[in-house]
Amino acid sequence: MIAVATNPEDRAAASEFFELFKIAWEFYRSGEEYDAVICCGIIPSDIRASLVLVYASDELSFDREHQLRVLQQDHSRELPSYRRWRLPVYGGLASIICNGKRHDAIAGKTKYSIATEIKVGAQSFIRIGYDLFAEVRHLLFKGQPARFAHVPVIEIHITIVRNILVEHQIPFEEVPPVPAGYNFIVCLTHDVDHFAIRNHKCDHTMLGFLYRASIGSMWELLCGKKSLRQVARNWLAILSLPLIYLRILPDFWSKLERYLELDHASTFFIVPKKGEAGTTADGARLARRAVRYDLSQLQTSLNEILAHRGEIGVHGIDAWRDTAEARKEREQIQALTHNPEVGVRMHWLFFDSESAGKLDEAGFLYDSTVGYNETVGYRAGTTQAFRPFGTKRLLELPLHIMDTALFFPAHLNLSPKQAMMRVNDMVDNMRQFGGLLMVNWHDRSIAPERLWDDFYAELVEKLESAGVWFCTAAEAARWFRRRREVTFGTNGSEAALASGRSEAGLPGLRIRSYHGEQRSQSCAAKDRPTDPSFSEVFLDGAKEIARAI
Repeated sequence: MIAVATNPEDRAAASEFFELFKIAWEFYRSGEEYDAVICCGIIPSDIRASLVLVYASDELSFDREHQLRVLQQDHSRELPSYRRWRLPVYGGLASIICNGKRHDAIAGKTKYSIATEIKVGAQSFIRIGYDLFAEVRHLLFKGQPARFAHVPVIEIHITIVRNILVEHQIPFEEVPPVPAGYNFIVCLTHDVDHFAIRNHKCDHTMLGFLYRASIGSMWELLCGKKSLRQVARNWLAILSLPLIYLRILPDFWSKLERYLELDHASTFFIVPKKGEAGTTADGARLARRAVRYDLSQLQTSLNEILAHRGEIGVHGIDAWRDTAEARKEREQIQALTHNPEVGVRMHWLFFDSESAGKLDEAGFLYDSTVGYNETVGYRAGTTQAFRPFGTKRLLELPLHIMDTALFFPAHLNLSPKQAMMRVNDMVDNMRQFGGLLMVNWHDRSIAPERLWDDFYAELVEKLESAGVWFCTAAEAARWFRRRREVTFGTNGSEAALASGRSEAGLPGLRIRSYHGEQRSQSCAAKDRPTDPSFSEVFLDGAKEIARAI
């Protein structure tokens, strides 16, 4: 059993950390014997464990007792690293210096070590110069800046703890965020912001379309970001506008069904209120945020989506700031879908520190707003669904890849080749860590003038070859909820792992048993999924697995 000793203010973060790193653990109880103890900020005097991880950026009495020097570091200038990853630290950071052994796995890139291992009798202490649970609390509550968006920081923290346990031959079971039979989860989602170009005449959207489809397309051709065929498609789209307004030709933005052909499972986020811009945190109303479609205009497309077992969620306007408005927006979409569980993603990704609590109180199954407008990556530092602090039921499914972030000139402004390189890096991370890759491709992005359909088709094909489970966002939320329901218990010399209820249509869970055997250096260096230090079984229904330890 693993125990955690931490300050009261970090107990919620510790609990959520061990939902992400799903192993048997408990808060430290004096007098109990453990396999390992993780201490953050405090060290009980009577620890009975062969391995103790001590996290803190401040000097502790333990440091003075064992002649460790704790030197505060400016992490804005130099980041620590862990194997091939840089490791941003958002709270205090210290280098730990002693005359003994340095724990080489956690090293500063050039100047300093943030971890040291010492022996005290039969016990191994690993002293690490930051506060693990304070970092988790910061990432899940505030998120990380765009310059570190590419770093799945929480997954690296999990990997550090896991590898230390394995390297010190500590036996434990883990339920990884990897569904049985797959390498990771993918949700293909679509924010519906426009739906029909005929809804727009002499407004900002139409003027922007005309500019980007004409002059903008020619410029992108010269820059190698569009082909001659795509430029021709855009010019033909401009010429066809009069016939579209006369309803002689179909509207090329009204193509939601096209995603049903490209996707394996689709989630569409629909704005429930036409013409409502909502308000910002300062009380301002941004007219451009209002949509020009109403739900009746989408009815045929929505019926088609539901017939193909797609999902319809709320693209919220004021739900992020007002519980009553959130409940109203949920009920409007619920009236269309007749689905008892509805998810939400806020329009323009509006969100603040109180939004999750309001959405939870309003009865949403999940939110998928936590992401970046300006870049792609891991705003919350994780590839996994998590429960925001202070909520009872809501899960956050972070947004990782958004089309406009990749291609808009004001954002990353990447070419298709550059964008695919970014995606490849994220797919590699998913293979390594598991979890959920959340993709947002807007309703009009496969149509003129954006014409990001070829890239999107290539993206879906790449994900297909990666062995992923494609599902709706609601299905992903239910799978992660099922994983959270897994409980561990102890019974004498056995550790029992019992699953929660099974649910039809969802993949099973994996149960990895680490046997406390020393793994080879080559495996430790590469974190291979075929690591011989664990065995694995699949858990599909309500059953119990026990292993003598």
